[in-house]
Amino acid sequence: MKNHIILVVLLILCLIPTAVAISSYKETQNAPVDEKTAVSLSIDDINGKNYFFDRTTGEEAENMILFFLNMQNKATKIVALPDSLTGEQYFKVTLANSIDKKNDYQYYFDPNPQACYFVDPDGMVYQIAEQDAREFIGTEYAESIYEAAAMPVLTLSGDHVVMPDTAEWRYKNYTGDYVLSDTSAMVSADVESYSLEGGFELLFDQDPDYFALEIRNDNDELLYDGMYADLNTTFHFEPGTRLHVDVTAEWYDDPERSYCGDLTYSFTSLVTAPAEFYLGMDTVKAGRFVAVTALNILSPEKIQFTSEPSLGFTPTFYMEDDKAIGLIPVAPDLAGGSYVMTFTYGGTTQNITLQVEGMKFGQSKIDVSSTLLSLYRTKASIAAYEDLVVQLTSTSESTRYFSGFFLEGMGGVNGKPGSREILRGFGREIVLNGDTSNTYRNSGITTRAATGTGVYAANAGKVVYAGVLEYTGNIVVIDHGMGLKTWYYNMGSYTVVEGDMVEKGDQIGTCGNTGFTTNADSGVQIAMSIGSQFVCPYDTWSDSSTVGKVAIWGVDPLTE
Repeated sequence: MKNHIILVVLLILCLIPTAVAISSYKETQNAPVDEKTAVSLSIDDINGKNYFFDRTTGEEAENMILFFLNMQNKATKIVALPDSLTGEQYFKVTLANSIDKKNDYQYYFDPNPQACYFVDPDGMVYQIAEQDAREFIGTEYAESIYEAAAMPVLTLSGDHVVMPDTAEWRYKNYTGDYVLSDTSAMVSADVESYSLEGGFELLFDQDPDYFALEIRNDNDELLYDGMYADLNTTFHFEPGTRLHVDVTAEWYDDPERSYCGDLTYSFTSLVTAPAEFYLGMDTVKAGRFVAVTALNILSPEKIQFTSEPSLGFTPTFYMEDDKAIGLIPVAPDLAGGSYVMTFTYGGTTQNITLQVEGMKFGQSKIDVSSTLLSLYRTKASIAAYEDLVVQLTSTSESTRYFSGFFLEGMGGVNGKPGSREILRGFGREIVLNGDTSNTYRNSGITTRAATGTGVYAANAGKVVYAGVLEYTGNIVVIDHGMGLKTWYYNMGSYTVVEGDMVEKGDQIGTCGNTGFTTNADSGVQIAMSIGSQFVCPYDTWSDSSTVGKVAIWGVDPLTE
């Protein structure tokens, strides 16, 4: 019995250290992260840069941990963050103890020391004491709150961001004193190499006071030594030449600014031939369109376009062999005059003037039955049609299927059997039943022909829609590539399905009188669009006195 008692006592004595350890662990786990227990501090600034402080590494880390703990203790609790900080970026601050218990805080530091706040792990909001805010926002760790601390960015030919080889950048903090910015992450001693399309252009997002460069060839011969502003007037690039470039840029100490610094860059570049842009024709009537051809283009999506005055349209360019081709519609109500189009690609900018002849389209007053209006021309039917237009004009086949002139699209043309009459041309204003509020512009060609007269593909392309809408009746849409489509409305029947490839002159259906139409008799409405803009097709017809085909510069004249 005595031995059993001794054994029990020994077991109890053995369990005491374990119990003490468990109790100590639970106590540590539940204890707050404070001056006694905190062992590390992690700060992620608003740019994502991390600063980590481990208490065991020395006095600096311990002081920073204690500083944040004291800053929290002296802060004043408030109801909520100011509305101006809603959705704003913040510093993520994490304090951890020895068993990796972590408390996460959101710190909102500002160059104004009276406007600094934090949110604790429980969602409580505090305003930081002004003196503590001053102390922190004057350190290197608060650099990201100062816009002037961001080093200028150099872009080469609009595509490449160039890393500096050396950088010394200073910004003013809230005291007005200069602070040396940490540029280590933005500097690279490597000599980058770039292939440049169409020219050589250097652009800083903050203009320097001094901007000079030296350019040498592969034989280390000095080709240029001077200011960048004089480069284009005194130096001309030979396409295919590899250039070795050294850049020096300086921003002087100016009391009107909150930054100054010096940056240097070294890189090599191979410059290709400059881009060139040509119009298929330099004069066009309002409501029609013009083709633009670009040479020395590798990435057509990088072509930038503006016009003065505005043409209200930005062309999409498509590659064909060694050329990029874009079609530009001219709105029917565009005023006549000179329009300067500016094309930019890489380091090349070219201006081309397009002459637009203003047009005055006539008006047709047409009476239609109220039954026809209520059945087919309703807000819902028009909206469904407009939705289809948006859907189909938002994309296009990149291949140019069309060639030569376009057929007028129905019988009686190009030797096809039948006859037809054009009732109303493109652009006419249609006023229904004398109601000026029920008016629309004719977006195509309204024709009259006997029921059953063939309707033919105006040119080669892909059928992207074949179906029925209340507003248009039987409708077929053909994508001819490069943004150009033809539309066939009010057909009696259609004989193609979506996805069919058709050739010029293939029959796609017959004339009829479906949907909303102002025709008392049978016919078909035929329209042409470039991108989202409907255009007049007259210039594409074989008997056109202007062109007789889509005029694309550099493409040999094509016949049927």
